[in-house]
Amino acid sequence: MLRYIFPNPLTAQYIKHYFCLHFVFDAQTKVPVKPYPACPDQGITFYVRGKLFSEIPEMGVSENRARSVIMGQNTCRHNLYSSNDYIMFHVSFQPGAFFQLFRIPMTEFVDKNVDAELVLGNGMKQLHEQMANAKSLEELPNIFETFLLKKIGQADEFIRPVDKIGKLIFDSPQSFKFDTYASMACLSISQFERTFTRQVGISPKFYARICRFYQAYATKQHYPHLSWFTIAIKTGYSDYQHLAKDFKQFAGNTPNTLLAETERSPEQILGYSDFLSPKLLHKIY
Repeated sequence: MLRYIFPNPLTAQYIKHYFCLHFVFDAQTKVPVKPYPACPDQGITFYVRGKLFSEIPEMGVSENRARSVIMGQNTCRHNLYSSNDYIMFHVSFQPGAFFQLFRIPMTEFVDKNVDAELVLGNGMKQLHEQMANAKSLEELPNIFETFLLKKIGQADEFIRPVDKIGKLIFDSPQSFKFDTYASMACLSISQFERTFTRQVGISPKFYARICRFYQAYATKQHYPHLSWFTIAIKTGYSDYQHLAKDFKQFAGNTPNTLLAETERSPEQILGYSDFLSPKLLHKIY
């Protein structure tokens, strides 16, 4: 089972969507590796059943993830290895929303998945226990939103212009212009870069590059008949070579090789795709 669930209007300011995944492979079957390239997503992930082992080849880092983790902005490829019986629930935050709620600079989490219980305390432990005891996966978003609404009530709800820039960049990374967004944020260019980096973890220009790369990757998933050259032009690259260069940096491979690896991931072997359609992406953002 793979499902995206959208937040209610009270929490949509902070949450893009919830992502539920449950699969079971035969005990004698080795679960395929899932390639996870750089992606403009940050949030909290709960491993409700089973475990996840991850590695970052570029950095030489590997780890068994905690049962709930704060997922920061990843800037390079991760390889994910899961248990045969696996339930995962992911909360995808709007860009900068985690910082707005918890006041922890996202620079602390770049290319990391940090134990959420160590950072946020017993609240995460209680959430995990409630999710593990839930009668159905449909209950998981409600469990988290009950926690979130309390947190929102404690937070400063004043939204500044700069808090909206991350959504704008994701929606149209091809249109990124430093001075335009700094002006929209009512900040100088240097102030805008510092503030955005604290909220998201990386600079706005780097974030725009990752958004554009991922837009090209997702577009190919939904429109496989399109050539990579056509996708490159549609997503704002000057030519295929520039797109391929970003794939090498953010996915560690060529576009076609990444596509082939993605087709062998657990979800796609079982007949699901974990890519939101472009229409839904626009709905969320």
